[in-house]
Amino acid sequence: MKQTIIIKSLVVAASLLGFAATVRAQDPLPASGTMGLLGQTYAGLNYSYINLDNAPTNAKGFGFEYNQPLNTGFDSVLTYDWTQTGLVAGDRAKQQTLGGALRAFSSSHAWGKPYVEGGVGYTWTKYAGTRDSSFVWEAAVGSEFQVAPKFTVTPYIQYMDAPDLTNGGTWNYAVKANYWVNSQWALSGGINYDSDHDTTFTVGTHFRF
Repeated sequence: MKQTIIIKSLVVAASLLGFAATVRAQDPLPASGTMGLLGQTYAGLNYSYINLDNAPTNAKGFGFEYNQPLNTGFDSVLTYDWTQTGLVAGDRAKQQTLGGALRAFSSSHAWGKPYVEGGVGYTWTKYAGTRDSSFVWEAAVGSEFQVAPKFTVTPYIQYMDAPDLTNGGTWNYAVKANYWVNSQWALSGGINYDSDHDTTFTVGTHFRF
């Protein structure tokens, strides 16, 4: 059963990328120089420090994201995240998550770009020789605000659930910021507080194509 779910998840992610490559939109830098992340073709790398609530240790993680515009107002997103805790009883808990999502947004508002997102994926965990895995689904809503020509701030709310794991679903309340140093390279940062009372601090970079 789990092998079937893994295959389905990978097929969904591959289909998103394949479709994105087929219908890739042209996305030149607007004449005004304003741009955020929505509607852009970019890859991103990030590092996260996770302050775990009521835990004897904290965690760190690395992430990769690839965003590909489809038709106007739609982006496909591929993500990979790796997380590891500090030592707990002589071992470290590790988790890997691969996901694909479709993001729909509106550019018709002067105050910002609201969006909705839905995605699926798969996650693998390992601790003290025990391995587990689960299908993952997520939904999010947020808005990208252009506060300066090259600087955007994006608050969002996300719900994520891995049904086969025992910890249940998690609500994430987050805000992220992005600053384009030039037309191809950006610096980013963010903070996330979840319903488990864990706080995640993230720094990273984006490269636009």
